[in-house]
Amino acid sequence: METSPEHMVFQALQAACSQNTDFIKQAEEKLTQWETEPGFHRTLLNIFLNISLDVNVRWMAAVYFKNGVNKYWRVNAKNEIAREEKVQIRSQLMSNFNEPVSQVAVQIAVLVGKIARFDCPREWPELLPALMEAVRTGPALQQHRSLLVLQQVIKSLSSKRMMADKKVFEEITKSIYFPVLNFWDAFTTSFFQSLQERAPPEDTLMFLEKATLSLRILKKLTIYGFYKPHNSENCMMFLESIFRRVKECLQCRYELRMSNQSDNLLSLLEKFILKQTKILNEFLEHHPLSFVLFVASALEFSFHYIFYTGTNMIFTQNNKNTFLNFCIQCINLMKNILSSTAYNADAQDMYLNESVPIAVNAKNEFFTKERLNFICEKLITQYFVLTESELDLWADDPEAYISDEGGESWKYALRPCAETFFTTLFTKFRSDMTAEVSKYIRKVQEITLTPESDLRDILLKDAIYNAAGISAFNLFDEVDFDAWFTNQLIQEASIKTDNFRIIRRRGIWLIGKWSGVKLLRDLRPKVYELCLDLLRQNENMAVRLEASKTLMATLDDFEFEPQSFLPYLEPSFSALFILLKEAKECETKMNILNTMSFVIDKMSDNISSQADNLIVYLPLLWKESTDHNMLRCAIISTLHQIVKALCEIPSNLAPFLYPVIAISTNVKESCHIYLIEEGLELWLAVLENSTVLCPELFNLSENLLPIIEISSENLRIVLNIMEAYVVLSPDVYLRRYGRNIVSTCAYLLSDLRPEGIVMILKLFETCLRADVAISLELLRPVLPRIFKEICDDKHYPMVMTMYLAVIARVLISSQAVFVEALQDVDVPNALERILDIWLLKMPLVSQTEKRKLLSLALASIITVDSPIVQMRFASILQDIAECLKDIMREDLDGVLTDALLYDEDTHTALIDDIDYKTHHSKRCRQLCMNDPVHRIVLVEYLQSQLRHIRTNVGEEKFKSLMLTIDTAILRNLSEFIDLYIEIPQTEYI
Repeated sequence: METSPEHMVFQALQAACSQNTDFIKQAEEKLTQWETEPGFHRTLLNIFLNISLDVNVRWMAAVYFKNGVNKYWRVNAKNEIAREEKVQIRSQLMSNFNEPVSQVAVQIAVLVGKIARFDCPREWPELLPALMEAVRTGPALQQHRSLLVLQQVIKSLSSKRMMADKKVFEEITKSIYFPVLNFWDAFTTSFFQSLQERAPPEDTLMFLEKATLSLRILKKLTIYGFYKPHNSENCMMFLESIFRRVKECLQCRYELRMSNQSDNLLSLLEKFILKQTKILNEFLEHHPLSFVLFVASALEFSFHYIFYTGTNMIFTQNNKNTFLNFCIQCINLMKNILSSTAYNADAQDMYLNESVPIAVNAKNEFFTKERLNFICEKLITQYFVLTESELDLWADDPEAYISDEGGESWKYALRPCAETFFTTLFTKFRSDMTAEVSKYIRKVQEITLTPESDLRDILLKDAIYNAAGISAFNLFDEVDFDAWFTNQLIQEASIKTDNFRIIRRRGIWLIGKWSGVKLLRDLRPKVYELCLDLLRQNENMAVRLEASKTLMATLDDFEFEPQSFLPYLEPSFSALFILLKEAKECETKMNILNTMSFVIDKMSDNISSQADNLIVYLPLLWKESTDHNMLRCAIISTLHQIVKALCEIPSNLAPFLYPVIAISTNVKESCHIYLIEEGLELWLAVLENSTVLCPELFNLSENLLPIIEISSENLRIVLNIMEAYVVLSPDVYLRRYGRNIVSTCAYLLSDLRPEGIVMILKLFETCLRADVAISLELLRPVLPRIFKEICDDKHYPMVMTMYLAVIARVLISSQAVFVEALQDVDVPNALERILDIWLLKMPLVSQTEKRKLLSLALASIITVDSPIVQMRFASILQDIAECLKDIMREDLDGVLTDALLYDEDTHTALIDDIDYKTHHSKRCRQLCMNDPVHRIVLVEYLQSQLRHIRTNVGEEKFKSLMLTIDTAILRNLSEFIDLYIEIPQTEYI
């Protein structure tokens, strides 16, 4: 018996629960080996359903079983659990909805839900009826456990998003919605009755738990089980009853708090209340047109509890009927009603003819001017006022206090929630809200605070300043911020008492909000001075951090003048550097680094003297940030800005720079997931600002190909890096990595979108421009494929232009390689096909440089003694003539010249995406200077080729070739070259 499989699995599970890491590792290895064996999951089931065994082992067995369902239950999964075993498992689970241990019961419920996602209702039609019957008639424990399982099953089924699955879930909802609604109502009523009758606490708690589970089931059914919820009488009845039940629960909560009932009961009741209000918010989000009948009720309900009943309780706890998270849900409900696009007056309603007018009228009737003023007052004087807990957090951990609350914090934090609602009110009722907030601002401008002012006055002013900052864009015409800044805000920032840190911090925040809205350019130096004053080392940390943000906000302006900030560059950079060293939190350091990077970017021409401190400190910060990848991203971004600003690689930075690039772009390093984007940007900047290809920079190339082999997500910048390497040192780089690059890129061509194909062909063209001899050898295996792609003629004009550009450069450089590659093309009459498509597509080429390149290549082959070429002689000359018309311009002396011909005095920027002067841009300019497109005069080359044909074929044959050209084309050509023939006269009728 002891050697039975079940006993062996039991021992392994027992070892997995031990504290000995060696035992755990051995047990995990055994269990992993057994998990694909037939009967293993049935054995696990027997263990976790055996209530006589150790609870920890049973729980572990349930966890392993649940993981096995994820891996092996799906039909056609590798090592799928046998059908017979599945049937036995489902049957055994159906008879065990009475688990006594709650932790194990939760695991069982979850795993049943996972199985149901695969099998219910098709393979397991009896599950839902059995659960409903157990809830309806079973004893108390079985009721609870069945509800728990039902909740997990409905949760799993509701998450399926295929249309067929959604239809099935709608059918399930129709069959069980009303009974579940009755369960919820009955259990909720029983909970209230048990409280009135002073029943045993465990019975009361059990009723509330069952009511909560029923409510969770109803939530999923209500949100995802109806296509048109308003057509369901039961669904509408449920939503209507929520308002009544929440009121009863809030009163019950008040009584429980007054009677000092158990914390567990009170906590569960609060969750029960919140779950009901969350249903209202989610129903509004998913079914706004079905919610219209409740808009008026929801607004009145929310207003009553968060504004009208005296919400000081959030801070003073005078009112026990409401609580913080409930207020957040109610405020968000009002905000969501206001911001719903379905309730706009011009919205089109496809379901209910009168739904939109009902919602619009309800909003207009509720949000009267008087009520808006009242709500505005409550938001500013209560919800915007700093609480005691916030002040305590400020004192204990200023970095945590000042950290930004971004994303969706309005869903769970009161202050962002209130501020978002305030902003929404401004959006919808701009005129009324502007008048009301302006009144508060005028009032606060008349109040002068002193170092001895009461804390309550300071907090109220802080709240009004907050409102003024949030609504800055809406108050543009109402507030003279320049005068406010000059006459009040500067003076208040000079008061250094402890309580006044609140105003100093809020004042500098307010200036940051208004700096991009309405602030005279002449006043900006005063803002810089104020920021520097509040960045001093003896200032409160929260104030300093806010000042650093305002400094960045002030610089982030399209009217920013670097010269005006130059006197403040050194002191501000020093203050930020000190602040960076003193900061402790990762997020704080990131924010300060972002500010410093921004200063570097804005003051790039003047930053060299300030970079040394950062160059010394950043390696230390990098070492400390091993477990903080987001901070490392900020460090890499700062390095990027330093390299761009200095336009070179400082010798004291290089030993740190290359290892940072190496680790952030190495796909074998786990951190590359977070760092690769910034790492690639830094890598490109280093290449662009390097003068030589040092060994460290050269060795980094090992990281490039694995990046695009894994994913094309970073293809653009990787190809830009490769191109920068080619331009920097084509001989060394292409000899070492060229063959692998070409083969990888050629493989990618078949799987990329047109944009990706263009980028790869652009790299090929750059290789040919940088070192034609090596590149012809490297590209030789790819050329037949390029020829075939042209022959297929299935590409967009931009892609076809790049394909033609590559073979044009090959043709100009070596006709022998061109012919040799052409012989390997598996297409009949390949040359004819290529020339015909070339001549057909050339008029579609929009870039004059590319048209001249193609014209040079065509001109290079007209001397070939081939009937294929001679048959297309007229078409070739026609395309070249059109190109000449585009590129020939009269100079100052009236002489026609090639506009694309560059000489040594040309200073035109010839590279895309480079907005600062780099060594790379100079190298690219030199590359262009040596390009045949900019070095060869097309008209002279064409004249030379015609002269060569005339000499080789004789006067008569040359004349017959020329006369195949249309007379109009000949006249156009005669404007640029000597045709050596007399142009025939055209007779007009």
